[in-house]
Formats: sequence, structure tokens, C-alpha cells
Amino acid sequence: MDARKAHSASRIGALDGLRAVAVSAVLVYHFSPGSLPSGFLGVDVFMAVSGFIVTNLLLRERARLGRIHIGAFWGRRFRRLVPALVLMVIVVSALLHYLAPTSVASSARGQGLSAMLYVTNWKLIASGVSYGGAIGARSPFVHLWSLAVEEQFYLIWPVVLVGLLAISRKRVWPVVAVTAMGAVASAAWMAYLYNPAQDPLRLYYGTDTRAQAFLIGALAALVAPFVGARSKALLRALGPVAFVALLVVMLTDAPGFLYRGGFALVAISAALCALATMHAGPLARALDQPGLRELGRVSYGVYLWHWPAVTLLTPDRVGANGFTLLGLRLAFTAAGTAFSWLIIERPLTIARPRRIALTGGVGVSVATVALVALPAGHAFAYADMRTDRVPAPVVYTTSQPRAPHPAARVHPKPKAQVVRAQGLTLPAQGTAMIVGDSGMFSATPAFSAGLDAAGWRVVETAYPGIGLTRLTDQLQQEWSTAARQYHVDLTIVMLGSWDLAWEQEHGAGAYRALIERSVASFRSGGGKVLWLSALPGGESDADALDRYYSELQQRYPGVVDYLDVRSALAAPDGSWPRVVNGRVLRQLDGWHLCQDGADVVATTALDHVGLGTSTWHAGSWRTDGRYAPANEGCPS
Repeated sequence: MDARKAHSASRIGALDGLRAVAVSAVLVYHFSPGSLPSGFLGVDVFMAVSGFIVTNLLLRERARLGRIHIGAFWGRRFRRLVPALVLMVIVVSALLHYLAPTSVASSARGQGLSAMLYVTNWKLIASGVSYGGAIGARSPFVHLWSLAVEEQFYLIWPVVLVGLLAISRKRVWPVVAVTAMGAVASAAWMAYLYNPAQDPLRLYYGTDTRAQAFLIGALAALVAPFVGARSKALLRALGPVAFVALLVVMLTDAPGFLYRGGFALVAISAALCALATMHAGPLARALDQPGLRELGRVSYGVYLWHWPAVTLLTPDRVGANGFTLLGLRLAFTAAGTAFSWLIIERPLTIARPRRIALTGGVGVSVATVALVALPAGHAFAYADMRTDRVPAPVVYTTSQPRAPHPAARVHPKPKAQVVRAQGLTLPAQGTAMIVGDSGMFSATPAFSAGLDAAGWRVVETAYPGIGLTRLTDQLQQEWSTAARQYHVDLTIVMLGSWDLAWEQEHGAGAYRALIERSVASFRSGGGKVLWLSALPGGESDADALDRYYSELQQRYPGVVDYLDVRSALAAPDGSWPRVVNGRVLRQLDGWHLCQDGADVVATTALDHVGLGTSTWHAGSWRTDGRYAPANEGCPS
């Protein structure tokens, strides 16, 4: 039997089927989040299965040869993982040169270089970029965080296992005990650090907190040789139950549960499924199917290529949506996976070590050059801004455009009331608070300049990644505190589609209740609210939540007003291009605003509430770093 046949014969088809289910869950989650709210748990299934397979292989090598060759193991992992990774990085980097704005290319540059060193997870932690924040910024390499954690496990675990076996004089049960304690410690550490009021990105990405999945899988492999006839019968019964439990959990959305033992339970279920696939039974038969086996065999490539398909093939870029867009993304993923498997992965399974080292070395060098050649963005590259904390408000002043707000409470003078035509009663001079995500963040300099010209003080709180459903308690507390501290008379809100997946999962009633709470926070100082429609021109679903915001003026007459700003950015034919009548309205990503875009949005809103003036449009606010022309395509 030649090497390729031996390699194929050594596979367990049902395990490949389990991996196929895991990667399918991840694809559904990323292609259609509302369909499988916790499909990201497919990654945890991968982690547990990886711990199981790797430990099983190491123990078999020890039984066959009397020792574990760690260097040879690392070489096999290099052959399996690195060449396919560098191929994807090279191709995606080349595409980014032509398809992505520099803010996205810049974040991809740093994350891609981190991926080459398998430290993407710690790069994201250091940058404070949450999974949702990075995904929202369309970063094409953010999914490689899990491969970094996996590779770190591959580097550390064989050494630990060899050491434990040596200390225990090759007895397995002391190793089982220590491994179990390690898994419990990792899960307990995650539960201890979890704070529902903070973004859990440190826990989600951390090698120490995610080690539980690998260790639980390793634990299953350690006890597998001791499974007797009764245990096999129990596994045959428990395997299907564990598998169904995994599917059920993926349909839920309970982050508190996951971080307080839920991830461990998912890993235990996955490990039970892996053990069950080792023995004939209903689960093994269900998973050992030709289609699932083949998908599981190429699941690594599918995972590598599926997220670039989402980031590169956006609705506006390809001019399609719905099933057409889904088909294009699946085709891109399938093409990348097939190319990787036929050109790189399969040939290298039987290649000589010298050829493997040469291929990997050249690939790493080319990928590094491709990444370094990507343009470096400026400080306002939204994908690189911290999203794990609520930014403190800043107060705009003419002399110091972004001065930190003073700690002392300010008591403004009484203000004469002026009745506006739209029904909002506003003072002639007052304080406005700006709320929103990166779309409003790009409009804030214009709003601040326009309000300042009208004699109003401005409290800026807009920030990339902000939505009503992320860091909810912290945000509402910050808004409420600022509204009281600064006696906010008018809050101007503009949000994107960050909350859409949450609304699809929890329903209209729950989202309306969240909006009510947010309005209450904005009005803590007794002020009014102007809620603007989402910016057009980005993702096709960006305005899907506007129907909720437009209801507010009926529920809060004279207190909350709604304004659709889309027409201000439209071309004569009703579309929303970057350039309209010679004015550059948007940055290169087609969504964030340039100076003229921010100008027309702010002008429309301020005119609507009677605060429009004509003295601020050519001000120094146009030199704000958010509009750096070399990076975002805005005029100098």
C-alpha cells in the first residue's frame, strides 16, 4: 500500500463527517447570522476534535515506537497547515489591492502578518478589536484567530504530554487527572473573568481561556483506549444525544451561559461525539457518509476561504443579494478550497520533507511581501479601533476641537425656548450629544462645527462598532450620565446595521424595548432626540432597522423626531455613488463619509431642527484625520 492509500485508510470517516458539520455551522453563521445565531460554536467543535485527534496520534506513535517524536509532529503540522494558509493570504492580499479601501487593507496587513506567526488572537486582544467589531469592519483575516490558538496548542501540548508521561512513568491515569484539572482551570478562569457589562474579547480570543476545548478533546483521547463493552454501549446512546445538543445550542443566543461553563459543555459534547465516532453506532453511521466525509476532509480549506468570500464579495461590489450573493460566495469558497486542495494540500501529503520546507518557506516569504505591500492606513482605520470599551465623551470646542470633557459638572445658564417647525422645542443655545457608530463618527466633525456655529456645545460619543445591542449596559449608563452631566438638550442619533442579527434572533418586541431604554438614557437630562436614518450606500441591509426608528415620532410626539437623510446623499437617478455632481461624498469603502458627505448630512439634520447656519461649511473641521485623502479617497 503506497503512502497516499495508507494516509487515506488511516482516516475515520465519521470524524470527517463531524468536522463537516462543524464547518457548515460556521459557514451558515457567517453567510446568514440570523439562521444560526451561535453557529460560531462550530469552531469550538473543531477545537475539541483537534485535541482528540492530535492526542490520539501522539499516543499511537508512543505505543508503536516507544516514544513521541515532537519534531516530526511539528513538521507534519507545518505541512498540513502552513502552505494552505500562505496560499490564501497571497491570493486575498492581491485582491485587496484592487477591491478594498485602505482602512480595511491596513487592518488586514497587521492581522495577516500576525497570522503568519500564528498570534492573530493576541493581536486582536492587544488592539481591543472584538469579533463583531472586526467582522463589521470587513477584516478578511480576522477568522484566523482560531487557527492561531490551534497552532499554539500544537506547539505546547506535545511537550506537556511528553513531560507528563515522563513524570508519571508512562502511566496514563495521572496524565488524565492533570489534563482534566487543566480543562477545569481554563473553564473556571473564563467564568471568573467574564463580566456581562464588558466586551468579552479577551476571553473569546485568549489561548488560556480557550484551552479548555482542546484539553477536553485530549482527555477523551486519553481515556479512549480504556473504553470497554459497557462504555461502548453507553457511547452509542450518548453520542446522538450530544450531537443533537450541539445543534440545539447553536440555535440559541446566550453569551452569559457560554462564558460561564457553556463553552466547556459544548466541548464535552463534541468530545463525546468524537469518541462515539470511534465505534459502530447510529452517530458513526449518520456521519460516515460520502458527502460529509469529503467536506470534512477539505474543511480546513473551506474555513480558510469562506470568510474572505464574505468580505470581498459584498452586495454593492457584486451587484447582487439574497440567493445570488450566497451562490457567489459559496462558489468563491469552493474554488479556493479546490485550488488549495489540488495544488497544495493533497500533493504535500506525500511530498518529501525538502520539498515541503521549500514550498512552505517560499510561500511564507511571498505572503509576507504581499502583506507588507498593502497600504498602511491612518489612525482612524476603523477596524483597528478598540471596541472592547465604551469611549469617554469628548466636548467639542472651537479652540480645541477634540478636548477631553472636564470632570467638573457644568451648570449652564437658563435658555430661552424656541419652538421648531418640526415639533421639537429647543433652546436658542444649548448642548447636543452625538451618538452613533463609525458612520456617525465620520459625520461628527461636520455636526460639531455646525452646532458650534449655532452657539451650541457638543458632546461627542459616536464611535466605530457602536450599536444598541453591544456593551448595552455600559453604553446606556454612559449616555445617561453624559445627558445629566452636560444637561443635554438634543441627542442626535445615527446607527448602522450592527443590531440586525440580534433583532432577527430576539424579535421586534425585544428590540423596541431596547430602543425605549436607549431613548430614556438620552433623555436623562430632560432633552429631546433627533433619530436619523442609517447611512445608505453600504451593506444592502443597512436600513433594515429604520422602521423601528421612524415609529418614535408617533410614540413620542414633540420629544423624539425622525429624519430620513438618504435623499441628501442621492444622485439624480436615486442611487448613492461616492461622487455626486462632482462632490466626493464617501470614502473608498463606499459608506463612510468624506467632508462633503458629512456636510450634507449635518446640514440636512441641522436645518430640520432650525439650527442651520451658513458660516461653518469651509471650516478647519475639514482637515480632521478621518478624512485623510491619501488613505480614504477624500479631497485634501
